[in-house]
Amino acid sequence: MSGKEQDNLSDVAMEKELLGIWRRALKNENLTIDDDFFECGGDSLLATQVLLEIEELTGKSLPVAIIFETGTVRQLLKVMAIDKFKPQVSFLEGPVNGKIIHFFHGDFIGGGAFIKTFSKMLGSDYLIHAIAPHLPHEGEMPNSIEDMAKERLQKILDEQPDGPYILLGQCNGALVGFEAARQLILMGKEVKAVVMVDPTIMSVRKSAQFIYVIANFFMRIMGVHKSKRHKHLIWIWRKLVGLDRLTKDIWRSSLFFFQKTWFQKRASLKKLPELVGEIFHNPTISQKSKERRAIDLHYFNVLFDYKPLSLNVPVLYIALEYSGHAWRRITRNTVYINIYRGHHTSWKEDYSQDLVDKIRDFINR
Repeated sequence: MSGKEQDNLSDVAMEKELLGIWRRALKNENLTIDDDFFECGGDSLLATQVLLEIEELTGKSLPVAIIFETGTVRQLLKVMAIDKFKPQVSFLEGPVNGKIIHFFHGDFIGGGAFIKTFSKMLGSDYLIHAIAPHLPHEGEMPNSIEDMAKERLQKILDEQPDGPYILLGQCNGALVGFEAARQLILMGKEVKAVVMVDPTIMSVRKSAQFIYVIANFFMRIMGVHKSKRHKHLIWIWRKLVGLDRLTKDIWRSSLFFFQKTWFQKRASLKKLPELVGEIFHNPTISQKSKERRAIDLHYFNVLFDYKPLSLNVPVLYIALEYSGHAWRRITRNTVYINIYRGHHTSWKEDYSQDLVDKIRDFINR
């Protein structure tokens, strides 16, 4: 289809083309123009695929955030009509520097679909630039947080050539975002703020480092090979992370653990035979399970080896399931928020809107 033919597409034809892209991406021929992309199983990776097809159809460049800001074909058509298919559509008036939030969502399972919920609660003041974690389909995965940040740096610069920059990250993405801020500063760029949401990190805690040193010492005495020592230390790291999740708030180690968690485990045990049967009799599920474990193991190693250095930028550290008081030793200019009964991955909790308001106030100051 030529550029002129693309420009002459009627609203009905464009609607049909976009709906076709939606249906192919989500593998659902029953979708309508009012079905939300993410609520129907879409994620940030599929959103990127959809965006590329739309750009090929229209011959115009569109911002990554447009899928998150709209969600349905009907809403997308309205935005595209308002902006008349201009390259690099912006939802803001005037320059966007300092008005983009680079969101390292860290979600290698769901693809960061929660960004849409976050964006709605945040409002229209900021564009959201979703940055996905590294996955095997990209090739060889980086072996450190620093390398992950380095490989994602160009995506930030392509979306926003100059600062001030606002970086927000969740889980492992929080650490990648923090390191990206360091690399931007080394380039002479201005970083306005870094927001870290519930990263799983133990290397900043002196107690955890003491445990690692003692465990490693005794394993060396026992003649354990270096590679095996590292695997055992990873196992200890995982146990400490789990303990941190259970003991972050006092109530978790009593009321929550002995009541809610036990009933959940008991319900899961009832489904265990069915789950085992599915894994052994369904090669697809078995393969996906293996891939997931391989990704998990890679990130366990990367997070265990990460040793952050101090950085003189304003940091908002939000502890949901994992505590993070020790981070103040890394960045003194840290505002720490502890959310009781926090949930690691959801932005649909009772406290979510208040938390988003606090994030907005922090980056606006």
